[in-house]
Amino acid sequence: MPRLLKVVVGVAALGVLAVLFVRSAQSSRETPFPVERGRLAGWTLVVHPDTDALGSWLALSPPVSLAPSLGREIFRRAGESVNYPSPPLMPLLLQTEFDRAFAGVVMPDDIVSLARSAGLESTAFTPRCMGRRRVSEPGATRGVYFLLFDAPAFTRFRQQLLERLGSARGNASLFDPAALSPVLIVAALDGDFGRWMPLRADPDVDCLAPIEVQ
Repeated sequence: MPRLLKVVVGVAALGVLAVLFVRSAQSSRETPFPVERGRLAGWTLVVHPDTDALGSWLALSPPVSLAPSLGREIFRRAGESVNYPSPPLMPLLLQTEFDRAFAGVVMPDDIVSLARSAGLESTAFTPRCMGRRRVSEPGATRGVYFLLFDAPAFTRFRQQLLERLGSARGNASLFDPAALSPVLIVAALDGDFGRWMPLRADPDVDCLAPIEVQ
């Protein structure tokens, strides 16, 4: 009986620890990521980024302090060894999309003008959540963390690209405006950030934690 009692107590203790661990993880997921309001404005357009690991043809560069602060918070919460993109960028049009649909059809200067007229450099972006996506593969798990935005200017620009492609008698079926979401990749479990592009986020599935604008 004493041995059986010890076994029962041990199993109960493990169960309590498991419940506490799950609750702790749930609490961590539900705790908002803080973002200073001033870091959500002042983004700049970058054409042909030289060191972009995401494969952008056109991208937005955020204020320098936005991504590093979120990356440190991810490391603190998850305790995972992560890599950070350098520089962090929000892709607006991927190089693969440009080569496939726009090269030789739409002038590059027209694409940049569309981005500016859509208000991408003058708007303050509204963060929706911190997203996370994981893919299990044989022998490894890939994962990425990204800041997902509600960005009407981003959606407007991508839709205008499609319209410009059609007016230039290009093949509109070669470009999907919805294939890419307004995301800023903050960290990943490996350094191959381009493998996640184009990233089409699903808030109902990908959102890990809310954002608290301070």
